[in-house]
Amino acid sequence: MTIGHSAAKRHTITVLGAALLLRALVAWIVMTQYAPEWLFTRGVEMTLLAKSLLAGLGLSSPFGVPTGPTAFIAPAYPVLVAAVFKIFGIETRAAEFVVLAAQTALNLATIALMMHVARKLFNERAAVLAGLVWACSPPLLWLPTIFWETSFSACMLMGLVALALHWTERPTRWMWPLLGASCGVIALMNPALLLSALAIAAWVWFRVHRTAGWSPWTAVLMFVVVFSPWPIRNARVFHAFIPLRTTVGFELWMGNRPGATGYLDESIFPMYNQQELHEYMQRGELGYTAWKEELAHEYIAEHPAVFVHMTAVRVVRFWSGTGTEHGSFIFELHALATTLFGFAGLWMLRRRRTLALLFATPMLLFPLPYYLTHAEFRYRIVIDPLMTVLAAYAVCELYRILAERNAKTIEAAR
Repeated sequence: MTIGHSAAKRHTITVLGAALLLRALVAWIVMTQYAPEWLFTRGVEMTLLAKSLLAGLGLSSPFGVPTGPTAFIAPAYPVLVAAVFKIFGIETRAAEFVVLAAQTALNLATIALMMHVARKLFNERAAVLAGLVWACSPPLLWLPTIFWETSFSACMLMGLVALALHWTERPTRWMWPLLGASCGVIALMNPALLLSALAIAAWVWFRVHRTAGWSPWTAVLMFVVVFSPWPIRNARVFHAFIPLRTTVGFELWMGNRPGATGYLDESIFPMYNQQELHEYMQRGELGYTAWKEELAHEYIAEHPAVFVHMTAVRVVRFWSGTGTEHGSFIFELHALATTLFGFAGLWMLRRRRTLALLFATPMLLFPLPYYLTHAEFRYRIVIDPLMTVLAAYAVCELYRILAERNAKTIEAAR
């Protein structure tokens, strides 16, 4: 479908307007019907870490009692929350409004990026459909109320894909340092996205490294400049090399232990379990997580069939949207639709192999940690924009094919 620039702009504004209106309604409900602290309980660790930062204690004590420095959680989002609390007050209505507004803005930016990518690669119908799904799908309307980095992660991944497509068409000498800096910011916000970000960076390098001016090594340099303060801080406070987070062993044990169901189980978090908190304080964060990782490896070695079965269950839960215990069927409906049509769209791209690889890489790499631990619906939202763009493409292609067949049938009947 060929369409002018003004019409495309009008479509984008209309979709973004609908998205803003619906999310503003959700924000109004939250701010008028719920207690002020409700939002901040949607990620209580973030509140605790922000308070520690404001108290001059650094990133520390994520479980509600003084326990010293932590690397359980990546630093970027807690630092942003601390900045909001510093300016607007801790857990105030003003801080709540700023968080909701900022995460709503990120949602709108994600939708705009989705429509841009779909329009660039496919057509206007696919762009509008992808945008409308993300603007109006009920599970996503409440995304700004998740007091975690989810809105940032989804926007950053979609933005990196859009930049990758732009840079392969119009490579510049500045793309390499910007690409490295982008990957560094992503690693500080959500380490689970780092492999996908690096794979996208490698895709850009493969496409344009001979034509883009400055050496790609400037990307590596900028990544180090942006990201290195975090592992340096960890080395200083823990006296150990911790490039990302310390929580890997704990998460692995959560999903692979006697009684594990494959769901997130907050009852064993040190914040809610006094025995676990005691062990954490006795062993220290590194000792505690190393101990949990050892227990997980022992359990997997002793129960390989259970591990294989639970991994398969978590794979299904991730893609079907059933990874949140007692989650709504609306989550499942949204996830199933975008998964089925998203993979159909990826299949339809098989003749455009390079482009298919750009989409397939995050779909392959990002879910891997959740296959081994637990696969909440919230985690899948990060790659949902990519899946939705592919799903919209598939729906439009199927509609076109059916319309052409129907037209041929009518013509033959005459």
